[in-house]
Amino acid sequence: MKKTRRVVALGALGMVGVLALAGCGRADDAPTGSDAPSAQALDDGPATGEITIWAMGEEGENLGDFSESFTKANPDAKITVTTIPWADVMTKYQTAVAAGTVPDAIMIGSSLLPSMVAAGGLAPVPDGVVDESTLNPTAAESTQVDGASYAVPWYVETRVLYYRSDLAEKAGLSAPTSWEELTDFAKGFTDAGAAHGIQLPMGDAEDSTQVILPFYAQAGGEVLNSAGDAYAWDHDALVSALEYYASFFTDGLAPLSGYGDSQTAAFTDGSNPAFISGPWMVSVLADMKDADWVAQNVATVPVPAGAANNDSYLGGGHLGVFADAKNADGAWKFIKWLSQADTQKAWFDLTSDLPAVTSVLDAEPYTSDARISVLNDQLENTVAPPSVPSWDEMSAFIETEAEKVANGSSADAAASAIEAKAESLGTGW
Repeated sequence: MKKTRRVVALGALGMVGVLALAGCGRADDAPTGSDAPSAQALDDGPATGEITIWAMGEEGENLGDFSESFTKANPDAKITVTTIPWADVMTKYQTAVAAGTVPDAIMIGSSLLPSMVAAGGLAPVPDGVVDESTLNPTAAESTQVDGASYAVPWYVETRVLYYRSDLAEKAGLSAPTSWEELTDFAKGFTDAGAAHGIQLPMGDAEDSTQVILPFYAQAGGEVLNSAGDAYAWDHDALVSALEYYASFFTDGLAPLSGYGDSQTAAFTDGSNPAFISGPWMVSVLADMKDADWVAQNVATVPVPAGAANNDSYLGGGHLGVFADAKNADGAWKFIKWLSQADTQKAWFDLTSDLPAVTSVLDAEPYTSDARISVLNDQLENTVAPPSVPSWDEMSAFIETEAEKVANGSSADAAASAIEAKAESLGTGW
């Protein structure tokens, strides 16, 4: 659950940054594309000097010790990690950029990057840091603004369907592969005595767009136009997504409240035996029960497909360097090291953060692990939030409208309200 809360926090604090920095257009000091300053290519020499970095959550807690391998290979370099709360990221970012007191590098929640670029302060990624062809393409695209990359994908997060395989077997249920089958799957659990058949997030506090955005993509919708400079909601796809999402609540298949911290307990006691979430839930469930219980009673499969695809939500974390960094060369070399396949493998083994370098999960020991293979399959079909500063405000509005539909309001009216909001809000650039 802590991973889910971490991503939720990004949405909440990102909205503050959007309103403060980008609500009325692109910041004057945030050049992009052809206006962006050129970055000097990285050389092959060792890193030297102190490299300061801000990082959040478990990543910040682990990065300092993990970097010892880097400093052994670069003995004249020193890594200093400052762990800061997710809720403070944008405030500290704004203050540091304004005062000229920035560290060298910063971990960036993927949904925060547009707001940071709009605020100014980030340097474009120089040549030689990473081969973008090795990266998850959706993650790589999410780092670009007007053709310039302002961060390097570090890890990615996607979601799959978790379900109680023991209870499904008793009820004669097979893993669903389509929207219709997922509805029948949830009904099968309630018919067999479960209080509910599936758990889905509700409202802004639980970041329900992490399932609504994929439902919209699965219905064939695109969020932005082909140029990426305006919202382009497909009304029919949006109505379909909202109706499908709401149907689980209106039909009594998902609880209207209690997703949050009661999710794991409801899953383990069998009262709500399915949910959509990320790889961290394996260890969360193991901590509540034990690893053997998870192996015997929990299955994971890709999310079921809509009419167009089975895209799942893609989030994650990036790494960027400040334009005013004192040791930009060392910071980029550290990021380059973190982007190497062997380093990404070691980081995944330590934290369960899915590697942004796609080749890592295509080799042993991961290919023989069924749960990791499922994640790898799902990573081929993902949708990321659009890289525009106004998305956090837009997503919060969607969450409010979707909650209304889940409580019986019109999906058509909600879709029209979302489209009107997008028209008035713009992308934030």
